[in-house]
Amino acid sequence: MKFRGKMIDPNCIKQFIGILGCMTKLGKSCILRITTTDLYFIVRESQTISASPLIWCALDEGHFFSEFGMEGLSTVDNEIYLEFVAENVARTLSALKVSGTAKSVKIKLTKKLSSPCLTFEIDLPSGTNHSRLVVHDIPVNLVPRRLWNDYLEPEAMDPDISVHMPQLRLMKNIVERMKNLANMATVHVTSEGLLTLTVETEAVSVTSHFDNLHVEKKKEEEASVTIELKRLSNFLCHEQLNPQKVVCDVLQSKLMHLNFLSDSYTLQYFLPGINDQ
Repeated sequence: MKFRGKMIDPNCIKQFIGILGCMTKLGKSCILRITTTDLYFIVRESQTISASPLIWCALDEGHFFSEFGMEGLSTVDNEIYLEFVAENVARTLSALKVSGTAKSVKIKLTKKLSSPCLTFEIDLPSGTNHSRLVVHDIPVNLVPRRLWNDYLEPEAMDPDISVHMPQLRLMKNIVERMKNLANMATVHVTSEGLLTLTVETEAVSVTSHFDNLHVEKKKEEEASVTIELKRLSNFLCHEQLNPQKVVCDVLQSKLMHLNFLSDSYTLQYFLPGINDQ
């Protein structure tokens, strides 16, 4: 198996690093699936086989990479599945600080000391006209073919109501304040484009209202789900990914599904209802 890609566009580098950073903060371990056309980051609820995905992110390689080549497991199964520890990548991103300064970033699948690695080669400008090359290896595990089906793309859901999310930065600030009051909140959406976020304790009840939201789909007149505020807050911290739109799907009492949509990537985040955990 072989993989090699190179990014030279500063915006693509910044966006890629932002997405990778998002993955590392939302899961302990992550699967990187590489195909001839796309890269996928997958984080599951847990490492049990029956666990559903928590995050599913698909990146268009043609947008991000100026050079791209891969050879998968075989001509029939021309894909690569790698597992890495999120904490290792988080340290790498923090140490390299490449998002705003790198002239180019190369990513390769290598073998170091008999262990497979994702090797990042970052071309950074120096104080002179010269460059300096920083190389960092991320240990990975090759996922065997028999386990690939554990990481299939989630089936398209049939929500009760889908609406466009309000401004993420505003919602993030509100969620951060609500976290100080309670561990969970109830998300309620209506077919008229109203979204409310409510926390209730013995001492206080607080509700934030977002109205006039675009309704993508309405199978029911209203739907609600109670979710963990910490999880929602962690996800909203990545509003800097600048998606073209974010769609919120609600399946009554069961699931809140957030879908970041852009020309170059899609990122799905699944927040299970508290009552169903």
